Amino acid sequence: MNILEKYAQVIVEMVNLQEGQNLLVRTEPVHWKFASIIAAEAYKRGARYVRVDSNEVENPYLYKARVENSKEAYLSYVPKFRTDMDRTMLDERWALIALKGEEDPDFLSGLDPKRNAAIAKAVAEARRPFAKAVQNNAIQWLVVFAPSEKAAAKILNTTASPKALSDLWNILIPILHLDRENPADIWKENSRELKRRAQVLNDMKLERLLFKGPGTDLRIGLNKKALWKGGSSVADNGVEFSPNIPTEEVFTAPDFRMVEGRVAITRPVLVPVLGKIMEDTWLEFRDGKITDFGAAKGKEVLAEYFAMDPAARYLGEVALVDSNSPIFKSGKIFYSILFDENASCHIALGAAYPECIEGGGSMSEEELKTEGANISNLHTDFMIGSPDVEVIGETFAGEQVEIIKDGFFII
Repeated sequence: MNILEKYAQVIVEMVNLQEGQNLLVRTEPVHWKFASIIAAEAYKRGARYVRVDSNEVENPYLYKARVENSKEAYLSYVPKFRTDMDRTMLDERWALIALKGEEDPDFLSGLDPKRNAAIAKAVAEARRPFAKAVQNNAIQWLVVFAPSEKAAAKILNTTASPKALSDLWNILIPILHLDRENPADIWKENSRELKRRAQVLNDMKLERLLFKGPGTDLRIGLNKKALWKGGSSVADNGVEFSPNIPTEEVFTAPDFRMVEGRVAITRPVLVPVLGKIMEDTWLEFRDGKITDFGAAKGKEVLAEYFAMDPAARYLGEVALVDSNSPIFKSGKIFYSILFDENASCHIALGAAYPECIEGGGSMSEEELKTEGANISNLHTDFMIGSPDVEVIGETFAGEQVEIIKDGFFII
């Protein structure tokens, strides 16, 4: 068995595909061969039907062709079959696997920002019901990383080649536990530890998180109904599944109205919806809203992002990760939020996860907002942690508790 076959086995097991269940694999065309390997494993496990989708959003070549050449009046068009497919997946309780990993992380960086944003905003709005359902775990879903030669070259600062991809796999294999006999068992054990850590945080009854470090003095308020989550989730059909591989985070929904201070972003961020990279970014918050920001590279990306949805100026997630993360220990920047967010503490600009509010899964959007959960069509993570950033919790009882010190959890 080669490494892709072993990885595919782990992916299908961790999404916990059921006998007779349908599966959708979303991916860029560069990963179609790997998607077919996943499909084979899914059929072996008893899948009824597997579809691989690389529509104009997942296909960067088609997407670029549209942004650069379509008449402006047509940029906001979203064909009905896109939302029909979403409805079918929800009605028939499909499972979803998303392979994240651009063929070329810089391919879309030169797109006209207004035309790009017009398409991205229209797609996000049209698919909001599906995105909300997935956030509420209406179906099993799993996001995983799939590398390419050009991505490997960017990560390793070398030339794109089969050797670069092979060298990257040598880094990925231990991170993904593919060097172990039963990788899925390791991920399940990891899930139990994350759930334990989330429970410790829930028991603390935290009112506020404080992040302090170079360029960072940030205070994030939490609602009394906020719940810390981590590890596996349970879908509406009662099936337990893992939403992400790898995952090293515990996370919750901050009160979007109660964020104050300045924060330095500690890793480059590839904003997926815009296909552009930001570096050495900083953000300032007042009354929950980003009132000022800057970056050594890509400041205009945030301006484009906020133009798509004003609610993206507010937080939807805060997550804690420490330096024990194998992704952090690798010393690499992966230019993939899936990996980079699991290397350090992070915040997300945009939508909150309803499951992070007690009873949130059955709340309306207005009810969620009342509880401090941000409502948005967007969600992008920005890394704010490092060994120099400490995290302190303040409880509703007025006590201060050290959570991360010198880069490591002490809970």
